[in-house]
Amino acid sequence: MSDPLNNLIADDEDVPALKPKSRPKAKAVPVPTPKGEKMILIHLEENDNIPPTGQFIQFGSGHLLRSFMLRPGEDALVPEGLLHVLDAAVQEVPQIDPTTKQVIGYRKKLRFPYRVVREAQAA
Repeated sequence: MSDPLNNLIADDEDVPALKPKSRPKAKAVPVPTPKGEKMILIHLEENDNIPPTGQFIQFGSGHLLRSFMLRPGEDALVPEGLLHVLDAAVQEVPQIDPTTKQVIGYRKKLRFPYRVVREAQAA
């Protein structure tokens, strides 16, 4: 008689590989937008302020509060109101005097720079 434990170790090549269960693909959920709200395609630029997983942004109020996860380097279709949130997100960065290397002031800079993606027009 053979030892079952030794058979498991010795016959490891004969054991069928376990396949991970496949998950059903997630369906894209349409973003609820108020009637007549304009949607704009933007491209969020990559920068150090945005984590690799994306930037979580909420805007609106009450029952119209909406959430978005914008990933840097990817195009996203967003409501026009979200652009106001991105435009208002500014930070101050120091201005350095090149000769003295001292901070001489601060200037405002967009925290989450983006650009509006315009479709190419046929000539």
